[in-house]
Amino acid sequence: MLVRSMRNRRRRGAGHLPAAMGACMLGATALASQAAAQDDPGPGEPIPYFIDNGAGIPGYQPSDDELARAAFDAWARESGGRLRFAEAAAEDALIHVVWIDPGSGVYGEMRTVLIDGRPVALLYVTPSVDLQGPAIARLAAGDPLLRDTIIYLTCVHELGHAIGLPHTADFEDIMYSFVYGGDIVRYFMRYRERLASRADIANHSGLSPGDRAVLHGLYPPPDRR
Repeated sequence: MLVRSMRNRRRRGAGHLPAAMGACMLGATALASQAAAQDDPGPGEPIPYFIDNGAGIPGYQPSDDELARAAFDAWARESGGRLRFAEAAAEDALIHVVWIDPGSGVYGEMRTVLIDGRPVALLYVTPSVDLQGPAIARLAAGDPLLRDTIIYLTCVHELGHAIGLPHTADFEDIMYSFVYGGDIVRYFMRYRERLASRADIANHSGLSPGDRAVLHGLYPPPDRR
């Protein structure tokens, strides 16, 4: 779900974090190892995460943190209990959600860094929908649930990378990449149409059957092991 401009890779609001390495599976491998370190069939250790303070980032709303938490809940639920996440202090977290300025030119991206020799996944998410294009921006301006849909699905997508899922070319998938084209408005609206209120996000993960198949291949539920 990356929408990226090469004109400016500056990430305001993430400057206190170490410089990022290239996006890779390093962080995902570490997370997979932690999730797999368990006594069959019990769940693995919770993966600690931290949500950065987005105050001062254009477009940020304090309730955006709830959308990020819903993304963690969605992957945990869809994993059938194999993945668990727990909010933690920044210094203990293996995953950081970082709200970034739309001036960075990046709408969403997962990258990894080494902090004290430990791989940490950084999920960069812009809490402004303007980078998705004028059609989306116009619709979202009059529809807060569409705006929440876009931010929530972006968090789900980038967290999917952190736990090891790659991009796909299937328009139905949450891991679909817009580099393959497709109707971006329709992509988000099909999820938005399932919501009567913000609370409904907890009932709809956004994952497709294809996403679930890849997830369960990486983290087989206890009844499939």
